[in-house]
Formats: sequence, C-alpha cells, structure tokens
Amino acid sequence: MSGFLGSRAPLIADLTLISLWALGAVAVGGWVLARRKGFPTHCRLMAWVTFLAYLPILVGMVPTWVGLARLGSAAFAQQATVVPFMHGVTGGLAQLLMTYTVVRMNWRRRWPPRRPLWLMRISLALWLLSTLGGTGVYLLLYA
Repeated sequence: MSGFLGSRAPLIADLTLISLWALGAVAVGGWVLARRKGFPTHCRLMAWVTFLAYLPILVGMVPTWVGLARLGSAAFAQQATVVPFMHGVTGGLAQLLMTYTVVRMNWRRRWPPRRPLWLMRISLALWLLSTLGGTGVYLLLYA
C-alpha cells in the first residue's frame, strides 16, 4: 500500500513523517510555554511528546533502519544508507536524552545535573536536527 503524500513511500513512512513533524511542532510549543514560565504545562506536554515519539520510531523508523543495515557494508558507503544511519544516531541520542530529561524533571529530581536547562536545550536542538534529517531521509529514499 502506498502513502498519501504523493511519493513512492509506504503508508507507514508517510504517517511517521507527519507524526514526527506534529510532535516537533508541539515540542516547540512546549519551549514557548517554558519561555513564558508555564512550567507545569510545559513539563506535562514534554513528557507526552517524548513518550509518544517512541511509537513512530519503533513502528516506522527502526524497521527501515534495520532493513538498510541488512544491505551490508558495501552499501553503507552509498548516500542512500549513510544519511539514514546518521539520522538514526542523531535521533537515537536525541530521544534518549529527552527521555532522561523528562524522567529527571518529573520523577527523579535528584538525578544529575542539578540545573538541567542545558539538557533541555540540547535535547530540543538534537530533536529538531533529527526531524530535519529524517525529512531528508524520507526525500532521499522515497522522492
């Protein structure tokens, strides 16, 4: 079954792309809430965004990533596999850092660092970079 965005992508790739852009927009909204000192809403919103992001990652991205990994080392030097692997590394780091930050802020306040603002900023920057990279992967593989 093909997707709905007008490319040759499967439906799951289209849904993954749209859902992560939507979650990215909500994350930016969470950043705006934090800048306006709406911290309780910001914390709840970012927890939801962080944990909901696992669904498209596990259902859409990981199977594609594993499929590309099966192509072997000869294909790894090609652009069609290097870009998804770089996106996977960046996105994986972003998701793990976001998860740690959300757990630390909401349930484990004694975990380091004492002032986690830099964790939040790095997480958001990595996630936005990963979202842009994921869009590039989508275009590279399916456009």
